[in-house]
Amino acid sequence: MSQGVEMEEGGSVTAGGVCGAPAGLRDHLDKAIELKPQDPLSYYLLGRWCYAVAQLSWIERKVAATLFGEPPSATVEDALKNFLKVEEIHPAYSKLNYVFLAKCYKALGQTDKAMKMCVAASSMNTVSKEDEEAQRELDLLCPALGV
Repeated sequence: MSQGVEMEEGGSVTAGGVCGAPAGLRDHLDKAIELKPQDPLSYYLLGRWCYAVAQLSWIERKVAATLFGEPPSATVEDALKNFLKVEEIHPAYSKLNYVFLAKCYKALGQTDKAMKMCVAASSMNTVSKEDEEAQRELDLLCPALGV
């Protein structure tokens, strides 16, 4: 991806990458959704961006504000909305989408829904590197939720 966005192995947007492109990535994703509103990948990536931004620490926000004038802004609710849109467009889109749905629900205190998403993710086969990443996340998240 461009705009100085850092990607971890498996395609994860890192918090540092988000700070590296406070508006650029978001603008590109918004444009992609405008051009192809039924493409689940664009919503998934926007959900990941929103989730990463929502998780920025106070100090990361201050650094971004110093560098860019205003830090990127998004909430867990924004991320959840995008991950749910993925499921609306393409049910069972990816194991990792279910993991991020679970993380959002957990962050919002909706443990029952988070547990359901963990179960849904666990029921999917692990066939790609992204699925392996999802499984590692599940191995940490499920026990924390009592699944």
